[in-house]
Amino acid sequence: MTGNMGSIFSNTLEAVAPIKLKKVREKRTVPWYNSNTHSLKKETHSLERKWRKTNLEVFRIAWKNRMSSYRQALKTARAEHIHKLVENNQNNPRFLFSTVARLINNQMPPDLNIPSQLNSNDFMNFFTDKIDNIRNTITNVDSTVSNTSALFIAPKDKLQCFTTIGQEELNKLITASKPTTRLLDPVPTKLLKELIPVTEEPLLNIINSLSLGHVPKPFKLEVIKPLIKKPQLDPSELANYRPISNLPFMSKLLEKVVSAQMCSFLQKNYLYEEFQWGFRPHHSTETAIVKITNDLLLASDQGCISLLVVLDLSAAFNTIDHDILIDRLQNYTGIQGHALRWFRSYLSDRYHFVYLSGESSHPSPIKYGVPQGSVLGPLLFSIYMLPLGNIIRKYWISFHCYADDTQLYTSTRPDETSKLFKLRECVKNLKDWMTNKFLLLNSKKTEILLIGPRRMYCYFLYSQKSGCYIRQ
Repeated sequence: MTGNMGSIFSNTLEAVAPIKLKKVREKRTVPWYNSNTHSLKKETHSLERKWRKTNLEVFRIAWKNRMSSYRQALKTARAEHIHKLVENNQNNPRFLFSTVARLINNQMPPDLNIPSQLNSNDFMNFFTDKIDNIRNTITNVDSTVSNTSALFIAPKDKLQCFTTIGQEELNKLITASKPTTRLLDPVPTKLLKELIPVTEEPLLNIINSLSLGHVPKPFKLEVIKPLIKKPQLDPSELANYRPISNLPFMSKLLEKVVSAQMCSFLQKNYLYEEFQWGFRPHHSTETAIVKITNDLLLASDQGCISLLVVLDLSAAFNTIDHDILIDRLQNYTGIQGHALRWFRSYLSDRYHFVYLSGESSHPSPIKYGVPQGSVLGPLLFSIYMLPLGNIIRKYWISFHCYADDTQLYTSTRPDETSKLFKLRECVKNLKDWMTNKFLLLNSKKTEILLIGPRRMYCYFLYSQKSGCYIRQ
């Protein structure tokens, strides 16, 4: 049904509105441009014309004064507009982040900045080989990894199948979604949203197919957009790009329905890791930083030295093992029946390709990982990492996680060594566990920070010469 619907959309659109190339001169107006600024602009232009026509000084002075008033009005209107945006979106960190990034011009370079010698197949081969190489370099260490499943109590409640939705819920979902059109969308998303009264029933049937434990095949194809990691990096180096998956609009609608029911189930059964704050309601990087900073300051006030270990994983979202993830869903979160079958279908027979400068690469099967840029990707990664907290708690080490970033920290007196030995053993156990689960700890980017009263640094370092230290 999904494939037929997409074909009908594409063919109908081509028949009634075929694509034509035409230069359009778009006159853009900023959102804070109002009637007052419009009036001042007209008066400014009028005075300028009078001055140029008569060459009288009185009109030149009046023009300059009106120009100054116009510019000041623009600044005031812009400031008021931004103030309203921030005030009305205090609980929307994604919107606030994009707004601040836009204000400081912190925008990533567009595709046009990618050197012409790099083509779509270069990126596709690099992304595929990178993950294969990481997986090949990881050595299984089953014999040294403790059984973390014994520490985890499986929930009594089970999620056997996903609940179908009604027309009202579908309308709310579509209305709240951004009208972003991707390459695989058969029609522009903005047009699809306007056609809800006509397309509502077939869309509802496609979404509600989730109750059968099956994901439509067209929803398993992803377009990869190479995104440079930092603006200052060399764009000619393939290693400086990360793959961001773009999925069809209807696919993301389906994932949003599943994500909402999954999050509700996890919340109801207290299955979230308490200190995993990534992609959860009422949790953010800001609240995570406040929590860690407060703990470190309290320890410093008590005369303790703290060690903060920041762990970094290489391509964590792309290396996770599908069989292990299914085991997490089944045995750690209680997903069974049609719901588990749906996730098996979601993870299997997926393909992706790179689209760059109007050219598509060869399609490549997705053997590992969850798609970055998807709705379910972050949630599935958090479930994959559920045993991590139990490992750390065995050593009485404080920790905090945000998606694939993990911070370990412990506080101690300068002359004590027991906690440092525990921290070192904890890091070693975590590395073994991650290796066993096909996650590569990046030693080059894993950092250690010493925090506390400066007067104690030398004494602390001297007292640790007995050999209690942590290697990165």
